[in-house]
Amino acid sequence: MKIRRHQVIIAALIILGITFLVIGVFLQKDPIKYYAHSLRNWQEADSVAGYPIALNGNDEGSPIEFFTAEFQPNLSTMSAMERFRLPTAHGFLKPTAEEARAAGTGLVLYTGDPKGYPGKAVLLGHRLPDGSIMQTFYTGLESIEVRVGRLISRGTSLGKGGRLLEVRAGAAIDIAMEEIAGIVLNSQNHPSASNRIPLDDFFASHGVTNPSPDPLGIMLEKEAREARGKLGIGVE
Repeated sequence: MKIRRHQVIIAALIILGITFLVIGVFLQKDPIKYYAHSLRNWQEADSVAGYPIALNGNDEGSPIEFFTAEFQPNLSTMSAMERFRLPTAHGFLKPTAEEARAAGTGLVLYTGDPKGYPGKAVLLGHRLPDGSIMQTFYTGLESIEVRVGRLISRGTSLGKGGRLLEVRAGAAIDIAMEEIAGIVLNSQNHPSASNRIPLDDFFASHGVTNPSPDPLGIMLEKEAREARGKLGIGVE
């Protein structure tokens, strides 16, 4: 078969383009990631999370001490991907006192030690059947058993200890509770926190009685059984 000249040129251009693309992928630098965090002072307002800030640089004769700003997801919103991944929660169960279990099927948005709250905390995002977004916030945990980005079913244990603290409406994430100039930001009783819904009112509207097995829970349990079977765990 005779190969024409223009076919050789086209093939050479394609190979050259692929080569440049591969080189570009390997040489590209990771983009700088900026995080929203609590603006407690002007220094933190201009600093990336993880960047050390001098605390006493103006004190003559004393060693300079540094503070590293930790990521606090307050004053931010769910990303487009987080909103897209929110599973639909068909009803919620009110956890008992001192029990941190997922009130409804949801996506783990945050785990950590937020300022102003006791112990560790977990924030879950949920989608209602009408498409609206809800959040449930659990605090006082001694340990955490779930990770950010995980889809969990209703009733899943979030960790040891803890309790459901509040229910919120919308995609705004506001976690850290701090006192500045005598004013407590993100207080449970703050009059501007209009997205918070009283627990009793929420469960009266969205609670379930005689709940059937959660669909996501059934699917996750099936996947877990299949994984155990492949590993030979629990198989006779």
